[in-house]
Amino acid sequence: MNIEWQESYCIDNDRIDVQHQQLFAHANAVFALTGQAGQRLAIIQLYAHVRSHFADEEALMREVNFPEYKSHVHLHNDMLASMNSISVAIGKNQATDDDIRKFMSGWLLGHIAREDTKIAAYVRKHAR
Repeated sequence: MNIEWQESYCIDNDRIDVQHQQLFAHANAVFALTGQAGQRLAIIQLYAHVRSHFADEEALMREVNFPEYKSHVHLHNDMLASMNSISVAIGKNQATDDDIRKFMSGWLLGHIAREDTKIAAYVRKHAR
């Protein structure tokens, strides 16, 4: 299973869009792996990338005074907690490949397609 980047996911911020594309690549790397050690390492690497990406995305939201900033940050924190839980479950051999795929695809596709596109719409509407 692979998830594909689509141009409709762009938020028209080059840095964030490149990071989103990298997130898709990281997720696909997780999907390609089997076995506890490889999956856990891939999730840890993804987690590091996600934290950096969230910091950049949150800086953009503050810069443009995005009105849903606090709720969006809350979503980010929830996702980080979920990634920690998945990593622990992998370490305990309690996460199936299907669990990991569902989490990754649901999170990436759901968050970027539903939530991050709200930032793009706001930026486009309020661009000066």
